[in-house]
Amino acid sequence: MVFDTQTLTRVIERCFDLSMSGALPQETRVAYLTQGKRLRELLMRLLGARFDAGSAEFKQATDAMHETNHALEQAAADLETLTKAVGRVAELAGYLDKALGLAGRVIT
Repeated sequence: MVFDTQTLTRVIERCFDLSMSGALPQETRVAYLTQGKRLRELLMRLLGARFDAGSAEFKQATDAMHETNHALEQAAADLETLTKAVGRVAELAGYLDKALGLAGRVIT
């Protein structure tokens, strides 16, 4: 049995995408980059490997990969939602600036 390298490739791509996100702290970006590189090296070794699909290790690795892929999908969606919320805050500030410009008198 061969390993699901397509899903592993998506995990690696997500790690690299998150490693370049300016919305994340530098330490987190470095961690994603480091793990993405590690997974890429493992992928290269897995491409030619054959496994006993019934083994506990194979099942554990496959399950962990799918769970991780799902978690990274969710993290990316959460990050996008967070980024959109920051944009809405900026938009609100712009509207408030305009409203204040039209106000007759502002008490400070």
